[in-house]
Amino acid sequence: MVRETLAALEAMRVVERRPRSGIYLCAESSVASVDAVVLKADLGLPVEGLEADQLNEFRTILESHAAVLACARRTPEDIARMDACMADCRDRFRLGQSIAQPSADFHLALVAATHNQFLLRAANSCYLATRNLREMVFADPKVCRRSIRDHQRIRDAVASGRASDARKAVEAHLRTAGGYWTAFVASQGAPTNQRSTNADRRRGPPRQRGGMR
Repeated sequence: MVRETLAALEAMRVVERRPRSGIYLCAESSVASVDAVVLKADLGLPVEGLEADQLNEFRTILESHAAVLACARRTPEDIARMDACMADCRDRFRLGQSIAQPSADFHLALVAATHNQFLLRAANSCYLATRNLREMVFADPKVCRRSIRDHQRIRDAVASGRASDARKAVEAHLRTAGGYWTAFVASQGAPTNQRSTNADRRRGPPRQRGGMR
């Protein structure tokens, strides 16, 4: 069991074996797999400031392109799946429950509408890696309300095949989400990179921007 675990960690470049020396943690800069960040989440370790910024940048690039593909490839079943996720969000919000998971499910349904399994796998890893952070951010009802409204705009654009509108809606939504992520991580005392801090100053306080995911 230990041998298999070490082999998996080595494959994800979390650890490295050095002959006649031992097993060492890899430097963070050499960790190439998103799965390594998922492992951190599994261990309950917090997402750091630079990680949060880069993960949001990663999913923005992925989902904005996915939205364009989804407009061309979506099926009635894909739209029904997105609708079910939004209904789950609304029901949970009404009951005072967390909408973090159905919100993630909506985004994954959007990417699934591309019918590209590798895009979906990459998106799933991103949402697994940030699940703890998203639970914390979604504790704010204002974030939930804005998220639900944003999801509706994205869904409507995809359903009608308006690729440009879908891409812009996703980018605006995740740009706002990034502001909330940065603000929350900073409030926990984790360092953020200078580029993100300057961007936040230009955007203004996240509370003025609205919700997330």
